[in-house]
Amino acid sequence: MTKTNRIRAWLAGCAVGLAASLTIAAAAAGPPQEPPAPPKRPDAAAAAKGKIIYQRYCRSCHGPNGARNGPMAGELRVPPADLSELAATNDGVFPFDDVVRSVDGRKKTRAHGPPDMPVWGEVFSKTAGTDSPNSETAIARLAHYLWTIQKPARK
Repeated sequence: MTKTNRIRAWLAGCAVGLAASLTIAAAAAGPPQEPPAPPKRPDAAAAAKGKIIYQRYCRSCHGPNGARNGPMAGELRVPPADLSELAATNDGVFPFDDVVRSVDGRKKTRAHGPPDMPVWGEVFSKTAGTDSPNSETAIARLAHYLWTIQKPARK
C-alpha cells in the first residue's frame, strides 16, 4: 500500500468514526459564536478537556506531547508542526488567537486542510451536541491544552 493510500485509508477511517456523530449532531449545531478575548494564562479545567480533544483528533499526527512524532507523521507530505514549541517560536508568548484561527481554518497553514489535516473547526461545528461542545468551545479548550504543553523558551 502506498503512502498516499495509507493516508487516505486512515482519513476514511476517521470519517467513518465521525459520520454517526455528524448525522446526530448536525440538527443540534447552532450558529457560530464570536470567540472570547484571548486569555492571559491557560485555564486548567479547559486544558484538561482540551487534552481529551487533542488525544482524539491531533495525537496521531502531532504525537502524544505535540512534538510532531505521531504514528502518522511520517506518512504526511508536510510534516506536522511541533505544537510544544509554539511559544518558543513566538518570542516566548503563546499565540492563543493564532492557534484558534489555525485549527478553525481562518488562518491557513501548510498542512491544514485536505488531504493531510482536516479543518477541525468544520468537524467540531458538525459534532456539537448535548455531550459535545460547540466548535468555538472545543477549539478554545484545545488551545488551552496546547498552552500547557509548551517547552520552556530556549536561551
